[in-house]
Amino acid sequence: MSTSRRRVPAWVPITVGVAVTVIVVLAIVMTSLRGGSPADLVHEELFPDRADSSAQTVQPGRGVIAAAAPTTPAGKPVAATVAQRVTSAGAAPGVLGADIMDAATGETLYQSGQDSLLTPASNLKVLTAIALLDCTDAGHRYTTKVVAHGSALTLVGGGDPYLLSKPSAKWPGYPSMDDLAKRTAASLTKAGTKTVSVSFDDTLFSGPDWNKAWPADNYADEVTPVTSLWVDEGMVNNSPWDRSKTPAQLAANTFVGSLRSAGIAVNGSVSRHKADASAKEIAAVQSLPVEDLITRTLEESDNSAAEVLSRQMALASGKPGSFDGGSQALEEHLRNLGAWQDGAVVQDGSGLSKGNRITASMLSRAWHKALSTPQLQPVANAVPVGRVSGTLQYRFSETQTAAARGVVHAKTGTLDGVISMSGWLRDADGRILVASFIVNKTDASARSWLDVVYGNLAGCGCTR
Repeated sequence: MSTSRRRVPAWVPITVGVAVTVIVVLAIVMTSLRGGSPADLVHEELFPDRADSSAQTVQPGRGVIAAAAPTTPAGKPVAATVAQRVTSAGAAPGVLGADIMDAATGETLYQSGQDSLLTPASNLKVLTAIALLDCTDAGHRYTTKVVAHGSALTLVGGGDPYLLSKPSAKWPGYPSMDDLAKRTAASLTKAGTKTVSVSFDDTLFSGPDWNKAWPADNYADEVTPVTSLWVDEGMVNNSPWDRSKTPAQLAANTFVGSLRSAGIAVNGSVSRHKADASAKEIAAVQSLPVEDLITRTLEESDNSAAEVLSRQMALASGKPGSFDGGSQALEEHLRNLGAWQDGAVVQDGSGLSKGNRITASMLSRAWHKALSTPQLQPVANAVPVGRVSGTLQYRFSETQTAAARGVVHAKTGTLDGVISMSGWLRDADGRILVASFIVNKTDASARSWLDVVYGNLAGCGCTR
């Protein structure tokens, strides 16, 4: 999981036919565009705004940095030209699965091992995000609430992956347990209640909170035991190396501390208890919209948040909010989207399991569907941008990869022996290409190889 923490941007739909106003601020120009009707991408371009980037200044490109209205080429990409751009990077340093297509037509431009079932690492998060958007409105919010039965309060987890313990200047607008406690105290004070008992309900999700495919020791700093109720993703003092084994209990204790600070006395110890159906809601806070949750999850490659969103996707699909439910729901959505391949294996929602097996072709088909379907398109703007944001912020640093800066929008993935990248880019002719690569039985050299490949594709006049 990347340690980069960035403010979630907002996205605004617009087509190429609409005049683009370019605002120059401190020599870095950011353009916020989303295709309002992306069914035919030959008439569309996608330019996400990536604000607050701390990446070093780079030479102006054709995308996010020094953005300008692109031209739409009349010609289609030539497969042989695309293939030459890939092969000129040299042989892949490992077992390769690769699939490149024209986003406008869906035409295959390059394939190599595209149907090989490989471990995708964090590129599985892309499929989780697309499936979530397939069953959940991008503006939906998840609610954490407090219900009361007399003076007995129950804190009910709603599966907000980014609920904070206290308000943060770093993350303005995010809900916090401190806010919820203050709202609860105000409601109690208005009712004349000064003393309460507190329990917590984390039953929205079911099944094990730790995936049996994850090694307990190696992943302790990568993911928190999954629950529908936590603060700060279950991290103690926001340290990824110190994660609570009982994050719901920690969240409840945090709530009690804030409630006492707000002047309410709390009797007894905090226990786990399913909220009574007759209990009345007295206070609540809501998460950021799903679209923004997905953006932060993909930009940071946040394993814990991805697992929470996987369970939310399962529940929205009529499945149990569990690891098994998430896997079943993901397969169902990908089948409906035409992006599933028989034999594929999904064991989690984050890609942490080395037992996951998908194909480069599955990724490209899912990306093509996302780019051509308005409901799914927020994922196109949620992934990192080359040399600008997220896990791509410090990639494409070499001169030979400079063409990728600002125009490659892709999700990265890394596990021991696994390097992957998938997403979309705009080539030198202004054509959008979908490119998906998974390399297994490899090392860090595959990351450099992929940077060269994507740089070659971004600099390609591929219609010639």
